[in-house]
Amino acid sequence: MNDAMYLNAFAMTEPEDDFYIYSPGWLNVWESHLYNQALKATAKRGWGFKRFGTSKAVYAREMVRKPDYIHYIEALEQAAESALQSLGAKERMLLLKSRTAFIYVDAWGESAIFENISSALHTSTIDTLPKNLLKKFAIKDVSCKMRGEKLSLIAAMRSAQDYLCWNTFDFVVVCAAWRAIPLLVFSEAALAGEAGNRRAQQVSGIHLSVERAGCFIFSRRTGGISVRCGNYHSWQDGAQTQRELYANASDIDLFAQAGPAINPMKPEQAVNILDLSAIFGSSGCLTPALSWEYLQQNVPRGTKIRTIVKDSFGGSAWFDSWIDMEKEGA
Repeated sequence: MNDAMYLNAFAMTEPEDDFYIYSPGWLNVWESHLYNQALKATAKRGWGFKRFGTSKAVYAREMVRKPDYIHYIEALEQAAESALQSLGAKERMLLLKSRTAFIYVDAWGESAIFENISSALHTSTIDTLPKNLLKKFAIKDVSCKMRGEKLSLIAAMRSAQDYLCWNTFDFVVVCAAWRAIPLLVFSEAALAGEAGNRRAQQVSGIHLSVERAGCFIFSRRTGGISVRCGNYHSWQDGAQTQRELYANASDIDLFAQAGPAINPMKPEQAVNILDLSAIFGSSGCLTPALSWEYLQQNVPRGTKIRTIVKDSFGGSAWFDSWIDMEKEGA
């Protein structure tokens, strides 16, 4: 495909700590209300968090609400370093000397207000751009931040695909991080439930939210995972959207979704649907990137995965990923 690009290298990090169960309290009435709404929307009995910077020395109820933010910043830098070092020496030098664009992605926008920050530099790193990463990749051209809730990573990928296909840049580096701030996580889940206007019939299990940071290096140079981004679709199109995403995807071997599986038009296709959140834990805008982890570790070469992400307002975006049989893996 002429508009396909290559994910030459990527790395993702997550906390090595345990999951901690959220407990609502009367000191945070609005957050507790949204928690109950989110449980109804997701048909779960509880909510577990794995966050960067949690400390067992902190009061249990506050542990998941106010972790140390510095570990979150360090995780993003660690992911960037791992992705850069995973390239060969020749490719690494080429990236540093080529036309390279940098896109910083997060879900919430200016979220430093939710952290206990006393440093203007750290506030700038979270809310605008991590300047240390610009230096790491020797960025001299375009750099920007993209915010788009669940679809922010896919939006950055679509921009990267356009940059590369139009030969505007040789490489595009996308660094993304997802901070599992309980108030915002519950609000998003409750909003998605209202938009869907439905409630699951059976309540079971708990929802798991995992903070992650990732770095993804795209180019048109052969090597790694082939990626092609599709267009955004509104579920108001109904049958037309279903046909395009499922029935007309004859070359797709596996569907991956960043949430509970949506039933396709053909019942026999249901066995080919993965719920990435159920397998790896939900990571907001970074959940779609987990399909690349699954592609590398669990399926044979040549398998083509279509990853579908539904937003909170009835629309969906998608991208296809595959590793060509005759090419080296990432």
